[in-house]
Amino acid sequence: MLTLIKNIIISTVISLTLFIGLEYLRDQALQIPINKADVSELFLIFIAVLISTCFVSATTNSYSEEYDPRETGSVKWFNVKKGYGFITRDQGDDIFVHYRNIEGAGRRSINDGERVSFIVIDGDKGLQADEVMTI
Repeated sequence: MLTLIKNIIISTVISLTLFIGLEYLRDQALQIPINKADVSELFLIFIAVLISTCFVSATTNSYSEEYDPRETGSVKWFNVKKGYGFITRDQGDDIFVHYRNIEGAGRRSINDGERVSFIVIDGDKGLQADEVMTI
């Protein structure tokens, strides 16, 4: 619902801008729609822009729903004294994790075998887990 309202507002602003620009190009004067033909033209521009913005926002929303950079895995081991360990990704390979990359207030370690979610980043020494959270 909020997206539809946003699309209507955006479409209104773009439509008015386009209409005024077209009128200026045609008549070399700025004018607002005052007769039936002008109102019809503005309405057609508005509908075309509204359809376009709805299409673009629907495409953008479906893409953002499909793409989730978070992965899941299990803690292989974690050395609390050294502050690092490894997570076995669900896809099979191991990835490094440092205590600074663990999310949560006051949380600086994770337990062996614990299920976690994380994003993969390219660190100084290769791939590592970041934004690590227990599931």
